[in-house]
Amino acid sequence: MKFLYPEFLLALFAVAIPIIIHLFNFRKFRKVFYSDIQLLKELKIETKSRARLKHWLILICRIFAICFLVFAFAQPYIPLDNQVVRVGNKAVSIYVDNSFSTEANGDNGTILQQEKERAQDIVDEYESADRFHLITNDFEGHLQRTFSKEEMAFLIEEIKVSPVSRNLSEVILRQQDILNNSDIPNKQAYLLSDFQTTVSDFHAMESDTGISTRLMPFESLNQSNFYIDSVWFQTPHRQNFEEETIIARIVNISDKDAEVRVELDINGKNQGFNNYIIPSNNFSDCEFHYTVFGDGIQEGILRLADYPDLSIDFDDNFYFSYNIAKNINILIVSDEIDDTSSGLGAILGSVPKFNLRFNRSSEIIYSEFANDNLIILRGLKSISSGLNSELSKFIGNGGNVLLIPNPEIDINSYNSFLNNIKAGTIVKKDTNLIKVKEINLSHPLFKDIFEKIPKNVDLPLAKSHYKIGIPTKSNHSYLMRLQNGDPYLTEHSYQDGHLYLSAVATDDSFGNFIKHATVLAGILRIAEFSQENQQLYGIIGKDNSIKLKNKKIRPENSKIAGNGIEFIPQINTTRGTSTLILHDQIQSASNYRLFDGNSHLRSYGWNYNRNESDPKTLSISEIGQQVKDNKLDQTFNVIETSTSSPINKLNNLAGGEKYWKWFIILVLLALALEILIYRIFK
Repeated sequence: MKFLYPEFLLALFAVAIPIIIHLFNFRKFRKVFYSDIQLLKELKIETKSRARLKHWLILICRIFAICFLVFAFAQPYIPLDNQVVRVGNKAVSIYVDNSFSTEANGDNGTILQQEKERAQDIVDEYESADRFHLITNDFEGHLQRTFSKEEMAFLIEEIKVSPVSRNLSEVILRQQDILNNSDIPNKQAYLLSDFQTTVSDFHAMESDTGISTRLMPFESLNQSNFYIDSVWFQTPHRQNFEEETIIARIVNISDKDAEVRVELDINGKNQGFNNYIIPSNNFSDCEFHYTVFGDGIQEGILRLADYPDLSIDFDDNFYFSYNIAKNINILIVSDEIDDTSSGLGAILGSVPKFNLRFNRSSEIIYSEFANDNLIILRGLKSISSGLNSELSKFIGNGGNVLLIPNPEIDINSYNSFLNNIKAGTIVKKDTNLIKVKEINLSHPLFKDIFEKIPKNVDLPLAKSHYKIGIPTKSNHSYLMRLQNGDPYLTEHSYQDGHLYLSAVATDDSFGNFIKHATVLAGILRIAEFSQENQQLYGIIGKDNSIKLKNKKIRPENSKIAGNGIEFIPQINTTRGTSTLILHDQIQSASNYRLFDGNSHLRSYGWNYNRNESDPKTLSISEIGQQVKDNKLDQTFNVIETSTSSPINKLNNLAGGEKYWKWFIILVLLALALEILIYRIFK
């Protein structure tokens, strides 16, 4: 047992007062003379015994009355789960989970409505001088302070469902930050949630010994759902007039296999539908085939049109957008005169979609790199420090570079560039005659060109090649390899872009590199794959920015519009790349359009967080076990909201099991007993 106000225990010294009174009898006696005192002696003995008993009983009653009264003022309690109870005003943080999952029905209406009612009950139990903090999934800036009891009532009533999903560890951390910035020493936190398994990351939580945390779970009656989890294309780049294969992962959270129908719209036109069987408590990656006849921006919607359980529908549609480039801008940097009319120029110039530019190494305009999708360096003897720096920035921002060396190169300048983008080093020139042995058919460049390589096929021949040392931990792929295992053509990923590195020059002394059909097909594919591969979709509340690689946008003319809203994003431009900051202004799922003036630059699909799609929740016992397993039980308590009087449990948590009322009753009983003793011995 502990005391809320232990300083009152000093008043126990007051028990000395009745003891002193009873030890020193201050009554005055007067002498009376009797002729025979035998009878008086007998009467005196009897009276003295009764008086002594009476006095001792009264003394005990008074001592107990004083002790009980002191204990009552000291407010004894037995703390629950080793919690420390602090006196004075309280700072209270209340989290109300307002994610999509709280729209589900509970025992008495929706879970969100029950949470709001319980939050108000909690506030009502505190004093007017206490301060309160409200937190929801939106993490709104205007709630980053404490409020009065009256203000909290209004704020709780205004809570609406939000598309944002938060891990509970994020919420705990935010509550701790707010409460620890308060000067009030008595800090308490409440979490009112359905405790979905997808967001209940107890392993990431840390307890704060200065904050008493109460978990209040609300049970959902619905434990099943069907939803589209994510989408992606089978190949990384989009082409017009070619069949596309889009894959949708469809999840079945139920105990039965079920058939669902999936429909696809592209730019408002229905592309058909397919039926799929989704296994119980599992997922299927469902393929959908279609063809787009034309280039430009494509806005898509995949939707679940028919499935057994319709109680949760926010995740039935999945929005995505992409761009089929009208032109692919290619810059060829070469000091070879014939590149404009033959060689690479002739090969790439035969494709109408490729927009070619030519520069000598001494005439490069670096500021124009932002307009290019692919830069081809052919036959440069050295790479200057300026070109080195600008190429590294270009690749880092999402550009692509094809590097074909000169027959006689400055190895140090080449290696400086390769080291800059972590692509290895050129070791030396090897003049041995050797053929290509292996083509990486699993790589997207060659995947759709060759099904298999015949045994006796004519592969490229290298009369000489540069031996390239590539670290094993570097992010690279072998596209072609020689018979001795040396790389012939490799891809190196650096930040958001790619370098394609040839180990041979185009000169005849190095073999038939530029003349071989396999190499030509690879170069054409490199050019095709250099079109910007934008982010297919974003997640509301998670993805809060858009990066336009090697693009500059005028902030004063930009805007994002869609689904009935329109706003101007914040634009940060660095090294030719524009980053659009959205500041959580997109709150509903749809396709949104980015404009630069009247020009429609891009479209972006935004979807609700699928963390809320899995309705499975933790039970009371599972939450308690998680608290115990993660060593949070010193400051965390679980309160069962389904009980008839959870507020009583809250009161006990606020001050432990309180006993001051019982001690007041004992005071009254002691005084009543004293009166009774007086009457008995009268």
